[in-house]
Amino acid sequence: MLMKIVLLLIVVGVLFGWDKIINLIKSFFVAKEEFKKGLEGEEEEKEKPVIKVVNKE
Repeated sequence: MLMKIVLLLIVVGVLFGWDKIINLIKSFFVAKEEFKKGLEGEEEEKEKPVIKVVNKE
């Protein structure tokens, strides 16, 4: 199984170029971190209490 994965990575690297493969992997991890930050921001917004001000006149 491991040999198949290594062979596949070598073939893809030769076909598309190692620069594009490395950039794709980097962008995947950056997107993953941004997604986690976005989820943390949503949780913080949900935890804030809602204060409703009613004007009684």
